[in-house]
Amino acid sequence: MQSTTLKKDAKKAIDKLSEEKVRVAIDFIDYLKEKEEMEATLEILSSHELMAQIEEAEKAIKKGKLHEFVSWKKVKRNV
Repeated sequence: MQSTTLKKDAKKAIDKLSEEKVRVAIDFIDYLKEKEEMEATLEILSSHELMAQIEEAEKAIKKGKLHEFVSWKKVKRNV
């Protein structure tokens, strides 16, 4: 099932719930969101390559080598 269809189905189901059950659903959704964020963080932390890149970037920032980085404006344009 496609993501948009799943989201529409979820919204329809929520519309049929009592206010109390909607609060429970929101709490569960918040839990799932936090869990997903934690899993993404752990994935980054377990990547030796990514951690090395982060450390290298932190050293460059401390040395004032900001010219080595891509500006946020350029990043936003390419997204």
